[in-house]
Order: sequence, then C-alpha cells, then structure tokens
Amino acid sequence: MNHLFAAEFETADQMKRAAGEAAAQGCPASDALSPFPVPEVMQHLAPRPKPVMGWAMAIGGACGAAIMWVVQWFSAAQDYPIISGSRPLDSWQIFFIVMFEACILCSGVGGFITFIINCRLPSLHHPLFEIPAIERASRDRFFLVFEAGDDLHDFVAEQITQLRPLSLNEVAL
Repeated sequence: MNHLFAAEFETADQMKRAAGEAAAQGCPASDALSPFPVPEVMQHLAPRPKPVMGWAMAIGGACGAAIMWVVQWFSAAQDYPIISGSRPLDSWQIFFIVMFEACILCSGVGGFITFIINCRLPSLHHPLFEIPAIERASRDRFFLVFEAGDDLHDFVAEQITQLRPLSLNEVAL
C-alpha cells in the first residue's frame, strides 16, 4: 500500500530549502502545493513520466486511416465493384479524402482518451483532501507531497521529519 506524506511549511523559502534538501538526500517530493507559483521548486521535484499523448494520437490516426482504407477497398473492389472510366478498382487516390478524415477523427479521439487517463479522470476524490490543513495551500501555506510504499515508509517519514515542517500528515492511497 502506498502512502502520501504532506509536509507543511510557512513560507515559500522554507519550502524551497526543504525541497532542495529532500532531493539531495535522495527522497525528492512528488508534488508541491502553494498559493502562487514557486518555479525554483520544480527542479527539485521527482521527474514525471514522459507524456504518451503524441504516440497515442499517431497510433489512433494510423489505425483509423488503415481501417477506413480497408473498408473502402472492400466495398469498392470486392463487395460491389463498379468499373467507372476504366479506372482501377482499388485506386488509393479515390480513398484518400475519407482516410484523411478518419485519421484526424481517430487522432483526436485517441488524444482525448489518453488525456483523460493521464489526468486520472473521472476521479472525484483524492486522498490528500482528507488532510484538513491542505485547504490552506490555496491561501497561505506551502506543502511538499511525498509518496512512499510500505518498504520505504519509515525511511521517507524520517527524511521528511529532518526537513522541520510545521506539520507532517500521512494518508493511505
């Protein structure tokens, strides 16, 4: 089971210093919550996975275009062949417009579905909402969020305690 630790700090400077210390100790924070942007903290956070949306859109577009080409080829060349102006039955130039439209449509749908999955939607509740003090992150407090599994639970808790936060809250994922 994974656990989230939310370390509360009073000022942005304290949070920046704590984020740098945590990263130097090998236990970088996974997220930072603050009432205004603190760009210096971003370099000390744990690296996020690279987005896969481009690949999902490319694969969706290629699959959509390929499926539409097969559907048009089957209907024009196999199922109901019509010889029109002595053109070949499987002329890709005739199929291109519909293939292009299907490519755009499937790329958009693939990107939208990937976006929804990456945002973890529809998620109406996050475990951090169980911490009463987390509401102050939008007003006057600064939080560093750490994630740890059962094997690193004690190590992470000890490292965070050394950062001297105002409070340290823990919730289970």
